[in-house]
Amino acid sequence: MPPRGGSKSQSAGSGTTASTPASGSLASEAKGAPAATPQQPAPDARFPLFYRSLTPLDAARHGGKSLKQCIGYDFARSSHAVLLNGSEFEAAARFYPIVFTPAPASAALAVVGVRRDRNLFVDAAGDWRPGTYIPAYIRRYPFIFHESADKQQYTLCLDETSGALEDGKDRPLFSGSKPTPIVQDALKFCAAFQRDYTSTHEFVEQLSERGILIPNQAEITLNSGEKLAVTGFHIIDRDRFAGLPDSAFLEWRRKGWLPWVYAHFVSHGNWPALVDLAGAAAKAA
Repeated sequence: MPPRGGSKSQSAGSGTTASTPASGSLASEAKGAPAATPQQPAPDARFPLFYRSLTPLDAARHGGKSLKQCIGYDFARSSHAVLLNGSEFEAAARFYPIVFTPAPASAALAVVGVRRDRNLFVDAAGDWRPGTYIPAYIRRYPFIFHESADKQQYTLCLDETSGALEDGKDRPLFSGSKPTPIVQDALKFCAAFQRDYTSTHEFVEQLSERGILIPNQAEITLNSGEKLAVTGFHIIDRDRFAGLPDSAFLEWRRKGWLPWVYAHFVSHGNWPALVDLAGAAAKAA
Protein backbone atom coordinates (compact mmCIF):
# COMPACT_ATOMS: atom_id res chain seq x y z
CA MET A 1 0.00 0.00 0.00
CA PRO A 2 1.43 3.40 -0.90
CA PRO A 3 2.18 5.92 1.84
CA ARG A 4 -0.52 8.44 2.63
CA GLY A 5 -0.61 12.10 1.64
CA GLY A 6 -1.77 14.66 -1.00
CA SER A 7 -0.20 15.93 -4.30
CA LYS A 8 -0.20 18.36 -7.19
CA SER A 9 -1.50 17.44 -10.65
CA GLN A 10 -0.05 14.24 -12.08
CA SER A 11 0.62 12.96 -15.55
CA ALA A 12 1.71 9.72 -17.17
CA GLY A 13 2.70 11.61 -20.30
CA SER A 14 5.97 13.19 -21.34
CA GLY A 15 7.86 16.43 -20.87
CA THR A 16 9.42 17.44 -17.55
CA THR A 17 12.31 19.22 -15.96
CA ALA A 18 13.55 19.88 -12.42
CA SER A 19 14.52 17.86 -9.41
CA THR A 20 13.33 14.92 -7.39
CA PRO A 21 14.20 13.89 -3.82
CA ALA A 22 17.33 11.83 -3.35
CA SER A 23 18.98 10.22 -0.39
CA GLY A 24 21.07 12.12 2.14
CA SER A 25 24.59 11.27 3.22
CA LEU A 26 26.27 9.22 5.93
CA ALA A 27 29.83 8.14 6.46
CA SER A 28 31.15 4.85 7.75
CA GLU A 29 34.81 4.65 8.62
CA ALA A 30 37.12 2.32 10.47
CA LYS A 31 38.04 4.04 13.72
CA GLY A 32 41.17 6.09 13.38
CA ALA A 33 40.62 6.71 9.66
CA PRO A 34 40.32 10.30 8.34
CA ALA A 35 36.89 11.81 8.90
CA ALA A 36 34.62 11.91 5.85
CA THR A 37 30.99 12.42 4.97
CA PRO A 38 30.59 11.16 1.39
CA GLN A 39 27.47 11.32 -0.72
CA GLN A 40 25.51 8.10 -1.00
CA PRO A 41 26.95 6.08 -3.88
CA ALA A 42 25.20 6.76 -7.18
CA PRO A 43 26.26 5.84 -10.71
CA ASP A 44 25.45 9.35 -11.96
CA ALA A 45 25.20 12.44 -9.76
CA ARG A 46 22.56 13.89 -12.10
CA PHE A 47 20.02 11.37 -10.87
CA PRO A 48 18.58 10.36 -7.47
CA LEU A 49 20.02 7.39 -5.62
CA PHE A 50 19.60 4.10 -7.58
CA TYR A 51 18.48 5.81 -10.83
CA ARG A 52 20.71 6.01 -13.91
CA SER A 53 18.13 7.43 -16.31
CA LEU A 54 14.74 9.16 -16.12
CA THR A 55 12.42 8.64 -19.09
CA PRO A 56 8.79 9.84 -19.11
CA LEU A 57 6.33 6.99 -19.62
CA ASP A 58 4.90 7.23 -23.11
CA ALA A 59 2.57 4.92 -25.06
CA ALA A 60 4.53 5.37 -28.29
CA ARG A 61 7.83 4.49 -26.61
CA HIS A 62 6.66 1.88 -24.12
CA GLY A 63 3.77 0.23 -25.98
CA GLY A 64 4.36 -3.52 -26.08
CA LYS A 65 6.49 -3.36 -22.91
CA SER A 66 5.60 -5.23 -19.72
CA LEU A 67 6.80 -4.82 -16.15
CA LYS A 68 8.61 -7.91 -14.90
CA GLN A 69 6.95 -9.71 -12.02
CA CYS A 70 10.06 -9.33 -9.87
CA ILE A 71 13.22 -7.29 -10.38
CA GLY A 72 14.80 -7.93 -6.98
CA TYR A 73 16.75 -5.43 -4.90
CA ASP A 74 20.25 -5.63 -6.32
CA PHE A 75 19.95 -1.95 -7.22
CA ALA A 76 19.95 -1.13 -3.47
CA ARG A 77 22.83 -3.42 -2.51
CA SER A 78 25.48 -0.69 -2.30
CA SER A 79 23.63 1.84 -0.15
CA HIS A 80 23.77 1.84 3.65
CA ALA A 81 21.07 4.51 4.09
CA VAL A 82 17.88 5.27 2.22
CA LEU A 83 15.35 8.11 2.25
CA LEU A 84 12.44 7.56 4.62
CA ASN A 85 9.17 9.46 4.91
CA GLY A 86 7.48 10.30 8.20
CA SER A 87 4.44 8.15 7.47
CA GLU A 88 6.80 5.15 7.46
CA PHE A 89 8.52 5.86 10.77
CA GLU A 90 6.36 3.62 12.94
CA ALA A 91 6.80 0.61 10.62
CA ALA A 92 10.50 1.27 9.95
CA ALA A 93 11.32 1.86 13.64
CA ARG A 94 10.98 -1.88 14.27
CA PHE A 95 14.02 -2.64 12.09
CA TYR A 96 16.19 0.38 11.29
CA PRO A 97 17.76 3.30 13.13
CA ILE A 98 16.07 6.47 11.85
CA VAL A 99 18.35 9.48 11.54
CA PHE A 100 18.26 12.92 9.95
CA THR A 101 20.24 15.22 7.70
CA PRO A 102 19.53 18.82 8.77
CA ALA A 103 18.71 21.87 6.65
CA PRO A 104 19.28 22.56 3.84
CA ALA A 105 19.07 18.82 2.99
CA SER A 106 16.25 18.29 5.53
CA ALA A 107 15.59 14.58 5.12
CA ALA A 108 15.08 11.45 7.19
CA LEU A 109 17.05 8.26 6.53
CA ALA A 110 16.71 4.62 7.44
CA VAL A 111 20.15 3.17 8.21
CA VAL A 112 20.43 -0.25 6.53
CA GLY A 113 24.17 -0.89 6.94
CA VAL A 114 27.27 0.09 8.88
CA ARG A 115 29.62 0.23 5.89
CA ARG A 116 29.10 2.82 3.18
CA ASP A 117 28.82 0.28 0.33
CA ARG A 118 26.85 -2.54 1.99
CA ASN A 119 23.12 -2.88 2.54
CA LEU A 120 22.72 -5.58 5.18
CA PHE A 121 19.10 -6.24 4.19
CA VAL A 122 19.83 -7.39 0.62
CA ASP A 123 21.12 -10.96 0.37
CA ALA A 124 23.29 -12.63 -2.25
CA ALA A 125 20.24 -13.50 -4.35
CA GLY A 126 19.07 -9.89 -4.40
CA ASP A 127 16.17 -10.53 -2.04
CA TRP A 128 15.22 -8.22 0.83
CA ARG A 129 15.54 -9.68 4.32
CA PRO A 130 12.27 -11.57 5.00
CA GLY A 131 9.87 -10.14 7.54
CA THR A 132 11.34 -6.64 7.52
CA TYR A 133 9.81 -3.40 6.32
CA ILE A 134 10.92 -2.21 2.86
CA PRO A 135 11.07 1.61 2.60
CA ALA A 136 8.78 3.20 0.02
CA TYR A 137 11.73 4.84 -1.73
CA ILE A 138 12.94 1.35 -2.61
CA ARG A 139 9.50 -0.10 -3.40
CA ARG A 140 8.90 2.78 -5.81
CA TYR A 141 11.79 1.79 -8.11
CA PRO A 142 11.98 1.85 -11.16
CA PHE A 143 9.23 4.52 -11.20
CA ILE A 144 9.67 8.08 -10.01
CA PHE A 145 8.10 11.52 -10.32
CA HIS A 146 9.85 14.39 -12.05
CA GLU A 147 8.73 17.94 -11.32
CA SER A 148 7.91 20.50 -14.03
CA ALA A 149 9.87 23.75 -14.20
CA ASP A 150 6.91 25.69 -12.76
CA LYS A 151 6.60 23.11 -9.95
CA GLN A 152 2.92 22.59 -10.75
CA GLN A 153 2.98 19.16 -12.40
CA TYR A 154 4.70 15.85 -11.79
CA THR A 155 5.36 13.47 -14.67
CA LEU A 156 5.71 9.75 -14.10
CA CYS A 157 9.08 8.49 -15.31
CA LEU A 158 11.03 5.27 -15.05
CA ASP A 159 14.64 4.14 -15.11
CA GLU A 160 15.03 2.30 -18.41
CA THR A 161 18.38 0.89 -17.25
CA SER A 162 16.68 -0.98 -14.38
CA GLY A 163 16.07 -4.18 -16.33
CA ALA A 164 12.48 -4.08 -15.09
CA LEU A 165 10.88 -4.04 -18.54
CA GLU A 166 10.45 -6.83 -21.04
CA ASP A 167 8.65 -7.35 -24.32
CA GLY A 168 5.25 -8.95 -24.04
CA LYS A 169 1.75 -8.56 -22.65
CA ASP A 170 1.96 -10.31 -19.28
CA ARG A 171 1.99 -7.05 -17.30
CA PRO A 172 1.69 -4.36 -19.97
CA LEU A 173 2.23 -0.67 -19.27
CA PHE A 174 -0.22 0.44 -21.94
CA SER A 175 -3.29 -0.95 -23.63
CA GLY A 176 -3.30 0.87 -26.92
CA SER A 177 -2.67 4.46 -25.93
CA LYS A 178 -4.14 4.13 -22.43
CA PRO A 179 -2.15 3.43 -19.25
CA THR A 180 -2.94 0.08 -17.66
CA PRO A 181 -3.68 -0.39 -13.92
CA ILE A 182 0.06 -1.05 -13.41
CA VAL A 183 0.90 2.47 -14.56
CA GLN A 184 -2.09 3.95 -12.72
CA ASP A 185 -0.98 2.27 -9.49
CA ALA A 186 2.58 3.53 -9.99
CA LEU A 187 1.19 7.03 -10.54
CA LYS A 188 -0.80 6.87 -7.29
CA PHE A 189 2.14 5.47 -5.36
CA CYS A 190 4.53 8.15 -6.59
CA ALA A 191 1.95 10.87 -5.90
CA ALA A 192 1.54 9.65 -2.32
CA PHE A 193 5.30 9.38 -1.92
CA GLN A 194 5.78 12.95 -3.12
CA ARG A 195 3.17 14.25 -0.67
CA ASP A 196 4.82 12.44 2.20
CA TYR A 197 8.25 13.62 1.14
CA THR A 198 7.05 17.23 1.21
CA SER A 199 5.56 16.91 4.71
CA THR A 200 8.65 15.08 6.00
CA HIS A 201 10.90 17.79 4.57
CA GLU A 202 8.83 20.38 6.45
CA PHE A 203 9.10 18.33 9.66
CA VAL A 204 12.90 18.04 9.48
CA GLU A 205 13.20 21.74 8.61
CA GLN A 206 11.28 22.50 11.81
CA LEU A 207 13.61 20.25 13.79
CA SER A 208 16.56 22.17 12.37
CA GLU A 209 15.08 25.64 12.84
CA ARG A 210 14.20 24.98 16.46
CA GLY A 211 17.68 23.63 17.22
CA ILE A 212 16.37 20.22 18.23
CA LEU A 213 18.69 18.21 15.96
CA ILE A 214 22.19 17.43 17.21
CA PRO A 215 25.08 15.71 15.40
CA ASN A 216 25.69 12.15 16.48
CA GLN A 217 27.69 9.07 15.56
CA ALA A 218 27.41 5.36 16.21
CA GLU A 219 30.49 3.65 17.64
CA ILE A 220 30.35 0.03 16.52
CA THR A 221 32.47 -2.96 17.50
CA LEU A 222 31.99 -6.09 15.38
CA ASN A 223 32.39 -9.61 16.75
CA SER A 224 35.78 -9.72 15.04
CA GLY A 225 36.91 -6.79 17.19
CA GLU A 226 36.92 -4.35 14.27
CA LYS A 227 35.71 -0.91 15.29
CA LEU A 228 33.65 1.32 13.01
CA ALA A 229 32.19 4.79 13.38
CA VAL A 230 29.03 5.70 11.45
CA THR A 231 28.95 9.49 11.25
CA GLY A 232 27.41 12.37 9.35
CA PHE A 233 23.90 12.15 10.77
CA HIS A 234 21.77 13.98 13.34
CA ILE A 235 19.28 12.82 15.96
CA ILE A 236 16.61 14.57 18.02
CA ASP A 237 17.87 15.76 21.39
CA ARG A 238 15.38 14.55 24.00
CA ASP A 239 15.88 17.46 26.39
CA ARG A 240 15.51 20.07 23.66
CA PHE A 241 12.40 18.32 22.39
CA ALA A 242 10.95 18.28 25.92
CA GLY A 243 11.64 22.03 26.11
CA LEU A 244 9.44 22.86 23.11
CA PRO A 245 6.93 25.65 23.83
CA ASP A 246 3.41 24.38 24.43
CA SER A 247 2.22 26.16 21.27
CA ALA A 248 4.76 24.26 19.15
CA PHE A 249 3.91 20.96 20.82
CA LEU A 250 0.21 21.46 20.04
CA GLU A 251 1.00 22.42 16.46
CA TRP A 252 3.10 19.29 16.02
CA ARG A 253 0.30 17.20 17.48
CA ARG A 254 -2.14 18.74 15.00
CA LYS A 255 0.21 17.97 12.10
CA GLY A 256 0.71 14.37 13.24
CA TRP A 257 4.43 14.83 13.89
CA LEU A 258 4.60 13.65 17.51
CA PRO A 259 4.38 9.91 16.63
CA TRP A 260 7.27 10.49 14.21
CA VAL A 261 9.41 11.86 17.04
CA TYR A 262 8.61 8.93 19.34
CA ALA A 263 9.21 6.39 16.56
CA HIS A 264 12.62 7.99 15.99
CA PHE A 265 13.45 7.53 19.69
CA VAL A 266 12.33 3.88 19.61
CA SER A 267 14.42 3.23 16.47
CA HIS A 268 17.66 3.85 18.38
CA GLY A 269 17.26 0.36 19.79
CA ASN A 270 18.00 -1.13 16.37
CA TRP A 271 21.72 -0.36 16.37
CA PRO A 272 22.68 -3.60 18.21
CA ALA A 273 20.68 -5.70 15.71
CA LEU A 274 22.40 -3.87 12.86
CA VAL A 275 25.77 -4.68 14.42
CA ASP A 276 24.79 -8.36 14.70
CA LEU A 277 23.82 -8.40 10.99
CA ALA A 278 27.14 -6.80 10.08
CA GLY A 279 29.02 -9.39 12.13
CA ALA A 280 27.13 -12.24 10.50
CA ALA A 281 27.79 -10.78 7.04
CA ALA A 282 31.50 -10.43 7.78
CA LYS A 283 31.68 -14.00 9.04
CA ALA A 284 29.93 -15.32 5.93
CA ALA A 285 32.17 -13.39 3.54
